[in-house]
Amino acid sequence: MNRSKAWLRLSVGAMALTGALASAGTAIAQSAEIITVTAQRREQSVQDVPVAVSAFSAADLRDSSIAGVEGIADRTPGFTMTRFNIGEPQLYIRGIGSTSDSAAGDPSVAVSIDEVYIGRAGGGALSFFDIERVEVLRGPQGTLYGRNAAGGAVNIISARPDATQSFGEFTFGYGDYNDRLFSAVLNGPLGESAAGRLAFLYQAHDGYSESVPSGSDLGGASTWGVRGAVSWDAGNWSFLAQADYARDRTDGQARVPVLGPNTNPAFVPLIGAIRAGLNERQSFSDPSTFQERDSWGVLFRADTNFGDMDFTSLTSYRGLEFSWFDDLGGLPVPPYVLRVEDINEDEAWQFTQEFRLSRTLDNGAFWVAGLYLFHEEVDRNERFIVDARPPLPAIASGDVTFFQEATNQSAALFAQLTMPLADTLNLTVGGRLTYDSKEIFARGVDNVTPGGPFPGIPLGPPPGQAYPAGASGSESWTEPTWRLALDWHPSDNVMLYASYDRGYKSGLYPSQAQSAVQATTPLDPEILDNFEVGMKSTFAEGRGIFNLAAFYTDYQSLQVYELLGLNLATSNADAEIRGVEAEFALQANDYFQFGGSYAYLDAQYTSDAVSGLGVLLYNGNQLTRSPEHQYNVYVALDLPVAAGTARARVDYNWTGDYFFDPSNAPETLVESYGTVDARLSWGPDDANWDISLWGRNLTDELYPSHIIKNLDIGFTVFAPPRTFGAQFRMRLGG
Repeated sequence: MNRSKAWLRLSVGAMALTGALASAGTAIAQSAEIITVTAQRREQSVQDVPVAVSAFSAADLRDSSIAGVEGIADRTPGFTMTRFNIGEPQLYIRGIGSTSDSAAGDPSVAVSIDEVYIGRAGGGALSFFDIERVEVLRGPQGTLYGRNAAGGAVNIISARPDATQSFGEFTFGYGDYNDRLFSAVLNGPLGESAAGRLAFLYQAHDGYSESVPSGSDLGGASTWGVRGAVSWDAGNWSFLAQADYARDRTDGQARVPVLGPNTNPAFVPLIGAIRAGLNERQSFSDPSTFQERDSWGVLFRADTNFGDMDFTSLTSYRGLEFSWFDDLGGLPVPPYVLRVEDINEDEAWQFTQEFRLSRTLDNGAFWVAGLYLFHEEVDRNERFIVDARPPLPAIASGDVTFFQEATNQSAALFAQLTMPLADTLNLTVGGRLTYDSKEIFARGVDNVTPGGPFPGIPLGPPPGQAYPAGASGSESWTEPTWRLALDWHPSDNVMLYASYDRGYKSGLYPSQAQSAVQATTPLDPEILDNFEVGMKSTFAEGRGIFNLAAFYTDYQSLQVYELLGLNLATSNADAEIRGVEAEFALQANDYFQFGGSYAYLDAQYTSDAVSGLGVLLYNGNQLTRSPEHQYNVYVALDLPVAAGTARARVDYNWTGDYFFDPSNAPETLVESYGTVDARLSWGPDDANWDISLWGRNLTDELYPSHIIKNLDIGFTVFAPPRTFGAQFRMRLGG
């Protein structure tokens, strides 16, 4: 079956199923436990939001042992996440994401923490602790979120101070690889109209892999974080002040060369001899490699009302520093043929301010309008040391550093109105006008042969030329985006919706440029149009949920990155994306629940791309990180056991084939894989404590978490192996 026919049949099937459920007319039970979200800047049941949203409560995160965004991606249809390192996570929703590391670049999936947009991707992919819920909005969110929410938005909402109770909650854990965990939450009233909350997390584990030359671990990590918040009321105003800090330290990655069908025959016996007798978790990566990240921020929120209108002011300052030393080849010394060391330092800070007004009218209509301001400063320098040995030419060697200083600013006006056209029909109209500006100062420095004819990869080869004196560039873009949607409630338990959304992501300047001209020539901004139909439904007297979405996205000027040799080619290309997503859950009885999600994705480039290194043949290729099929299924069981309650949950997450590179080079292919996670807990009915056992990747599936292609070889980091652990959690007071 060709892709167009597959898409047609899936779409027809989706619409038929939608209509069938719409006519079923089962009444929703008032006791149904459905997560309340603020995806549209007001509290709503997730089943009433005419957007494809996946929501995870604190209990969901705990029962599935989800510790970060990676676990959310596994359980959200159409969502994948990989990491080059802790400072550069790569989030993709419906085939849309970014691997840009430019100081003047942006992610394509917007991550917000407590409604504050995080400009650097590494500042949003932090460990979860004391989280109230996580919302994943799929598809462009061009009105209420706006900035760089082309693929979608991930909203992380931390728990707020609670003035109604005083308590302390403590968790202790231990697992294999010497995994240690301690977390604590302290909450309580502070006088008559104030409350405070303090949360702390520490977790560390030894490495999953081995450095062959030294015998030391690779991949070990530690993290600790603290967040404090105070809320109080003063007359008609309510306030929230919050501060947080997180520190991550990670040993170097175990990168190993994996041969592909196109690997140069001269390299096959050499790589084979080097890897003889070793497994995928034994690497020749330099044992002194490391990754470090420090993230901090402060937030001040003020809420009040003026008559019938609600007003919110949200002010935030955030800082981020990360650095790494990475061995990108994982080859021994000697007789390696290529050694590439990547040394990076990034420092960024951002200021954001948002003002919002909203009102619910007597006829049920709701409108929200606001002003958004963003200012970011980023300093970045990245050094590449390349040592090439025969059969590679010595001229391929080099030592270069790229410096970038960027100022990124954005301002937007936005408004959205949802109004009833009839008792069961609502119209949503929204718009946003965004102004983005970027200023860049870039330098490319040859550290070995200044002024020489060949500065060395990746600054070379010719016509690459060092530009140590630096070059400046500036550009701005003004772009409208919008949302049009209809939602219809043919019965109490079914909502059907159709929407048209325009999305936008600003242009950027490339990071590792081969010349001053390339460094100061921006890529075009991304523009996309998304057409979507969907259904949200409950059944079995509110004990079951079934949601469905089918969409088509026309993408213009998608920003694309490809490593060609050791040169990063940046370009724009067009794409089309079609897909169907489904989510299902059923509480079969008082003891048993099961559910899951599924995504079908047909994501292809529809044009070639032109870069400074020539024409890149992308037309017809599959978009990166875009598996055609992806699903998650789970079962959960609650049983009374020994004067207490035992809860067991098992998740199976399956991801189809996908590529790490837009060239679809075979060495960047990740073949389909499935992982099993499980958690078993028990707690007495008359006490506030429980114990649990957890396991991740229980089948010990071996699959890549990141691939860099070079010389038709896939230099690969593999995901963690099977791990087990135990936790003890207790609550005092409350």
